[in-house]
Amino acid sequence: MRDRSRKIGKITRLAAAEEQRFGELAGRARRALDEQKKRLGELNAFRQNYASRAATSTTLRAAHMQDYHNFVGRLDQAVKAQQQIVHDYEQRAAVHRQRWLAKRQRLESLQRVMEKCAAEDRVHEGRMEQKRLDDIPNALAHCFSPDD
Repeated sequence: MRDRSRKIGKITRLAAAEEQRFGELAGRARRALDEQKKRLGELNAFRQNYASRAATSTTLRAAHMQDYHNFVGRLDQAVKAQQQIVHDYEQRAAVHRQRWLAKRQRLESLQRVMEKCAAEDRVHEGRMEQKRLDDIPNALAHCFSPDD
Protein backbone atom coordinates (compact mmCIF):
# COMPACT_ATOMS: atom_id res chain seq x y z
CA MET A 1 0.00 0.00 0.00
CA ARG A 2 2.75 2.42 0.84
CA ASP A 3 4.28 1.85 -2.61
CA ARG A 4 1.08 3.09 -4.17
CA SER A 5 1.09 6.21 -1.98
CA ARG A 6 4.76 6.82 -2.73
CA LYS A 7 4.18 6.51 -6.49
CA ILE A 8 1.15 8.79 -6.41
CA GLY A 9 3.11 11.24 -4.28
CA LYS A 10 5.90 11.34 -6.84
CA ILE A 11 3.43 11.87 -9.69
CA THR A 12 1.73 14.61 -7.66
CA ARG A 13 5.04 16.40 -7.04
CA LEU A 14 5.83 16.28 -10.76
CA ALA A 15 2.35 17.57 -11.58
CA ALA A 16 2.79 20.38 -9.04
CA ALA A 17 6.06 21.44 -10.66
CA GLU A 18 4.43 21.35 -14.08
CA GLU A 19 1.41 23.33 -12.83
CA GLN A 20 3.74 25.94 -11.36
CA ARG A 21 5.66 26.22 -14.64
CA PHE A 22 2.45 26.66 -16.61
CA GLY A 23 1.25 29.20 -14.04
CA GLU A 24 4.42 31.21 -14.52
CA LEU A 25 3.94 31.11 -18.30
CA ALA A 26 0.36 32.30 -17.91
CA GLY A 27 1.55 35.09 -15.62
CA ARG A 28 4.18 36.20 -18.12
CA ALA A 29 1.60 36.17 -20.92
CA ARG A 30 -0.72 38.29 -18.79
CA ARG A 31 2.03 40.80 -17.99
CA ALA A 32 2.94 41.02 -21.69
CA LEU A 33 -0.72 41.65 -22.52
CA ASP A 34 -0.90 44.38 -19.88
CA GLU A 35 2.20 46.00 -21.38
CA GLN A 36 0.68 45.97 -24.88
CA LYS A 37 -2.56 47.45 -23.54
CA LYS A 38 -0.54 50.17 -21.86
CA ARG A 39 1.20 50.96 -25.16
CA LEU A 40 -2.17 51.13 -26.90
CA GLY A 41 -3.44 53.52 -24.25
CA GLU A 42 -0.38 55.71 -24.65
CA LEU A 43 -0.74 55.72 -28.42
CA ASN A 44 -4.43 56.63 -28.19
CA ALA A 45 -3.66 59.40 -25.69
CA PHE A 46 -0.92 60.79 -27.95
CA ARG A 47 -3.23 60.73 -30.97
CA GLN A 48 -6.04 62.42 -29.04
CA ASN A 49 -3.69 65.04 -27.63
CA TYR A 50 -2.17 65.74 -31.06
CA ALA A 51 -5.59 65.98 -32.71
CA SER A 52 -6.94 68.34 -30.04
CA ARG A 53 -3.89 70.63 -30.30
CA ALA A 54 -4.15 70.78 -34.07
CA ALA A 55 -7.91 71.39 -33.93
CA THR A 56 -7.48 74.42 -31.68
CA SER A 57 -4.76 75.93 -33.85
CA THR A 58 -6.15 78.52 -36.26
CA THR A 59 -2.87 79.34 -37.96
CA LEU A 60 -2.40 76.10 -39.93
CA ARG A 61 -1.60 76.71 -43.56
CA ALA A 62 -2.63 74.34 -46.31
CA ALA A 63 0.79 72.64 -46.42
CA HIS A 64 0.76 72.08 -42.68
CA MET A 65 -2.82 70.87 -42.85
CA GLN A 66 -1.79 68.16 -45.34
CA ASP A 67 1.11 67.13 -43.09
CA TYR A 68 -1.26 67.07 -40.14
CA HIS A 69 -3.73 64.79 -41.93
CA ASN A 70 -0.91 62.49 -43.09
CA PHE A 71 0.47 62.22 -39.56
CA VAL A 72 -2.96 61.56 -38.07
CA GLY A 73 -3.43 58.87 -40.71
CA ARG A 74 -0.16 57.23 -39.69
CA LEU A 75 -1.21 57.47 -36.02
CA ASP A 76 -4.52 55.81 -36.89
CA GLN A 77 -2.61 53.00 -38.64
CA ALA A 78 -0.34 52.61 -35.62
CA VAL A 79 -3.37 52.45 -33.30
CA LYS A 80 -5.00 49.83 -35.52
CA ALA A 81 -1.78 47.79 -35.62
CA GLN A 82 -1.44 48.03 -31.83
CA GLN A 83 -5.07 46.94 -31.42
CA GLN A 84 -4.25 43.83 -33.46
CA ILE A 85 -1.20 43.20 -31.30
CA VAL A 86 -3.35 43.51 -28.17
CA HIS A 87 -5.87 41.09 -29.67
CA ASP A 88 -3.10 38.57 -30.43
CA TYR A 89 -1.70 38.90 -26.91
CA GLU A 90 -5.19 38.43 -25.46
CA GLN A 91 -5.52 35.17 -27.37
CA ARG A 92 -2.09 34.00 -26.21
CA ALA A 93 -2.89 34.90 -22.61
CA ALA A 94 -6.20 33.01 -22.84
CA VAL A 95 -4.46 29.91 -24.24
CA HIS A 96 -1.83 30.00 -21.49
CA ARG A 97 -4.51 30.48 -18.85
CA GLN A 98 -6.52 27.51 -20.17
CA ARG A 99 -3.42 25.31 -20.18
CA TRP A 100 -2.59 26.38 -16.63
CA LEU A 101 -6.16 25.73 -15.48
CA ALA A 102 -6.02 22.23 -17.00
CA LYS A 103 -2.75 21.52 -15.15
CA ARG A 104 -4.23 22.95 -11.96
CA GLN A 105 -7.30 20.74 -12.27
CA ARG A 106 -5.11 17.67 -12.87
CA LEU A 107 -3.00 18.52 -9.83
CA GLU A 108 -6.06 18.93 -7.64
CA SER A 109 -7.36 15.54 -8.81
CA LEU A 110 -4.03 13.90 -8.02
CA GLN A 111 -3.99 15.54 -4.61
CA ARG A 112 -7.45 14.13 -3.87
CA VAL A 113 -6.30 10.65 -4.96
CA MET A 114 -3.18 11.00 -2.82
CA GLU A 115 -5.26 12.03 0.21
CA LYS A 116 -7.58 9.07 -0.34
CA CYS A 117 -4.61 6.67 -0.57
CA ALA A 118 -3.09 8.16 2.57
CA ALA A 119 -6.39 7.70 4.40
CA GLU A 120 -6.59 4.10 3.17
CA ASP A 121 -3.01 3.53 4.32
CA ARG A 122 -3.85 4.89 7.77
CA VAL A 123 -6.88 2.58 8.01
CA HIS A 124 -4.77 -0.37 6.86
CA GLU A 125 -2.01 0.45 9.34
CA GLY A 126 -4.62 0.77 12.09
CA ARG A 127 -6.03 -2.65 11.26
CA MET A 128 -2.57 -4.19 11.18
CA GLU A 129 -1.74 -2.65 14.56
CA GLN A 130 -5.04 -3.88 15.98
CA LYS A 131 -4.32 -7.37 14.66
CA ARG A 132 -0.88 -7.31 16.30
CA LEU A 133 -2.45 -6.22 19.56
CA ASP A 134 -5.10 -8.92 19.27
CA ASP A 135 -2.39 -11.53 18.69
CA ILE A 136 -0.51 -10.64 21.91
CA PRO A 137 -2.93 -12.41 24.28
CA ASN A 138 -2.88 -15.51 22.09
CA ALA A 139 0.91 -15.51 22.06
CA LEU A 140 1.05 -15.02 25.81
CA ALA A 141 -1.53 -17.73 26.34
CA HIS A 142 0.54 -20.07 24.22
CA CYS A 143 3.67 -19.28 26.23
CA PHE A 144 1.98 -19.90 29.55
CA SER A 145 -0.26 -22.76 28.54
CA PRO A 146 -0.49 -25.64 31.03
CA ASP A 147 0.43 -28.09 28.26
CA ASP A 148 4.10 -27.28 28.77
